[in-house]
Amino acid sequence: MPLVKKRLSVAAGATSDQVLAGTTYEYVDPGTNIVVAAAVDTAGSATADTTMDFTVNNAEFAKNASVSALVTGEPFGWNGNYVMNNMVTTGQVRNRPIITFTNGTAATRTIDVAVFIGG
Repeated sequence: MPLVKKRLSVAAGATSDQVLAGTTYEYVDPGTNIVVAAAVDTAGSATADTTMDFTVNNAEFAKNASVSALVTGEPFGWNGNYVMNNMVTTGQVRNRPIITFTNGTAATRTIDVAVFIGG
């Protein structure tokens, strides 16, 4: 299964670039499974202020979804605590998944994101 994994630094009040922009997977075929996992480097209620938006072909799969805090001692990856979305594309030709993160806190946040494609 292909994987796009990134560590994003998002300034206070900013929104990240589209995670898959410029990758081989910026556009995917119909019937492609996409699993998005993410975690932010903060603890407590501040995670509610770090959110993810996820759309495919203008269909919204997540809007302002709170990103969970990275848990010390728990590896980041495709597991139940970090998976934010698991879907299969349905567009007939090309599908464009767009994933962005917004930092609503007063400090820069580091977000780990992994997008598993196919499978």
